[in-house]
Amino acid sequence: MKKRKSFLLVLVILAVGIITINLTSCKDSSEKVTPEKASKTINKPDNKLLVGNWLRTDAGYRILISQVNDDGTLAAQYFNPKPINVESAKWEESYVNLKIIVLLRDVNYPGSTYTLNYLPDRDILAGEYFQAVEGLTFYVEFTRNK
Repeated sequence: MKKRKSFLLVLVILAVGIITINLTSCKDSSEKVTPEKASKTINKPDNKLLVGNWLRTDAGYRILISQVNDDGTLAAQYFNPKPINVESAKWEESYVNLKIIVLLRDVNYPGSTYTLNYLPDRDILAGEYFQAVEGLTFYVEFTRNK
């Protein structure tokens, strides 16, 4: 019984010591985090990384992004393998990630849409392709064609 009480006493002393160490190592909680400070600590993605010739991994389809504009638009072309009309192409920053949306409007492409996220660790565009003719959505990936 004495051993058990001694063991419990040691555990309590250790717990109090750990709590004390944690409390004394904490910063002053009165320091305010302003939006300016928060934006400096979050790394903004470089939207210029979207520029490139992107090849779909499961077929010969290509997206060529030649320019990323500050207003959220992209200068983009789509090929299958011939050019397909791009009605609109835009980019946005979503939760510190880059996302592009490419809307196609051509024969056999009545509103087909790519919604892709840039994954910097793999240097790919990955996301969904909505195939408007059949009304189906597919997961797709594009790699940078170097």
